[in-house]
Amino acid sequence: MSERRGAVTVLTLNNPAQYNAMRRGLLGDLGTALNAALADDAVRCILLTGAGKGFCAGAALGSETFEAGAEVAPWMRAELSPVLEAMRGAAKPIVVAVNGPAAGAGVGLALAGDIVLAARSAKFVLSFVKLGAALDAGTSLFVQRAIGVARARALALLGRPLSAEQAEQSGLIFQAVDDDRLMDEAMAIAEQLAAGPPIGIGLIKRQIEAAWSAPLAQVLDDEAEQQGRAFITADLREGAAAFVEKRAPSFNGR
Repeated sequence: MSERRGAVTVLTLNNPAQYNAMRRGLLGDLGTALNAALADDAVRCILLTGAGKGFCAGAALGSETFEAGAEVAPWMRAELSPVLEAMRGAAKPIVVAVNGPAAGAGVGLALAGDIVLAARSAKFVLSFVKLGAALDAGTSLFVQRAIGVARARALALLGRPLSAEQAEQSGLIFQAVDDDRLMDEAMAIAEQLAAGPPIGIGLIKRQIEAAWSAPLAQVLDDEAEQQGRAFITADLREGAAAFVEKRAPSFNGR
């Protein structure tokens, strides 16, 4: 869902019944709207948020997703990777307002923005390990960039959630704000950026991104490869079934 507010385009993930999980079509719609905003000279800043009570729950937990097997890898390369690369490579600034839980790939989507704010009720969780899955959506790069290798490794391996306040304190996001102030604060920042120097902002973005040695495209490609391997395991099937059945999974390493 796309809405223009002056020089700011607001993009809203619109699958609230599933906490904006990445069902088929959602990423395509987001990519189309994102590219349209990036191509529009009248748009000076993009604000990304979610509809309803969640920001993005990651992959949609349905049979279509988890029966994909290794075919999840080309799907990620075709739909997920281009969105993240467009966000990180964009000359225009992108503000993210995390209005509720961000899980799995939702964490990567949030961190692909330039300035991330979160409602105090929001939380961030690298939930992949609970499903027997590998990391994806740039999280293997974005999280350790933000909070360091030791914390990133622990969050990824334990799957423990971070509150919005903890995310701010650790440096994962820019700021935690009261829920009823989130969109006002995010829009104020977006409008400030929209009023700023487009070329200078674009150069600063490129400088920060280029300062890291591993290119995102390489990281995303490797993530897709590893996720393709994870998606053919029995452990992932068990993790997915346990999640749906609301029970503890029993992984056996196969």
